[in-house]
Amino acid sequence: MKSNRFALFALIMVALVGLAACGSNSTSKTEGDVFLTDSVPIAPTSVDMATSGDVVIPNMTISSHAKSQTAILSTQDDVNLTQLVVTCTRTDGGTVASPQWTNSVQLYVPAGGSVTVQNYPIFPAEYFQQPPLNQLLFPNGTDKETGNSNIRQDLHMTIYGKEISGKNVSLSFDLTLNFYYQ
Repeated sequence: MKSNRFALFALIMVALVGLAACGSNSTSKTEGDVFLTDSVPIAPTSVDMATSGDVVIPNMTISSHAKSQTAILSTQDDVNLTQLVVTCTRTDGGTVASPQWTNSVQLYVPAGGSVTVQNYPIFPAEYFQQPPLNQLLFPNGTDKETGNSNIRQDLHMTIYGKEISGKNVSLSFDLTLNFYYQ
């Protein structure tokens, strides 16, 4: 009886540790002494491909935080962000998603500080001409997979960079966009 309780307790502890490790805490995803967070007060949600150019986030703030509350940050903990990678997945039942997009960026985030950027590009207009979004353009007007006149995709964005000290740092976040052609 005692060994069954111990086995059950051990199993529960392993499950709890596993759940804690699966969180979206960006602290555990970087080797740097800081982690980054984003604030997007107004995110795009719908994209009319007839009138839109590149899809942008109008205003975004990226902030740097010490991983440890007792850490003393220095300029060696400042972050240079250099690459954005956007991976799309369908959320409307379709299986074909837009291709991955990689874009060079030049953003500097001081340790313990923040940077605000305007009109930050997250999806290129040239992808409107590629599958699956090109199906919404005239004369088709509907997605072959779903029969809908719109396509919803999650954009998983990761911005990669390094601290001045050379340690890798990244920031990941998601947005869902509804693409249509009017």
